[in-house]
Amino acid sequence: MTNVFAKFCTIHDRLTEVAAVLGAIGLIGIVVSYVYEVVTRYFFNAPTAWVSDFVSYALCASVFLALPKVTKDKGHVAVTIVVDIVPQKIADTMHTTINLIGFICLGFAAYISLQENIRQYSKGIETLAIVPIPQWWVSSFITFGLALSSIYFLRYAPASQRVRSDVLKERPG
Repeated sequence: MTNVFAKFCTIHDRLTEVAAVLGAIGLIGIVVSYVYEVVTRYFFNAPTAWVSDFVSYALCASVFLALPKVTKDKGHVAVTIVVDIVPQKIADTMHTTINLIGFICLGFAAYISLQENIRQYSKGIETLAIVPIPQWWVSSFITFGLALSSIYFLRYAPASQRVRSDVLKERPG
């Protein structure tokens, strides 16, 4: 069973890394598109019809492609003052509880988002834009980011998965 779990974790981590790279490429695409828009608008008097929409879609995709990497690296906001001052056993229990709550909340949000993706797909809903595209193309990135991030919270729930802080080596209890 641990071999299967280790393989799952490896695949999860690799998928997260690929998603982060794609998110970075999306940000590059946003910058290039804006530069293109400025050049065509102000130097050639030929504004584009698609850049504004593309930037909105690419920003959504980039943010949610990067979200699992931020969660993996524990780069999300965390207020840890209480956990840092309590005895280690209590801190471990608190970390486990918080990570399980994070998993449940993100997993539920991913589930709701998936239901919306399915609705958008089945009804053929398109974006309200100059160049409309199927809305699920954009919103599926939300589902993807939330789902992969929720799995990291589940993976970090056991106390054995936590890295101890070097700053607080001397803890009470």
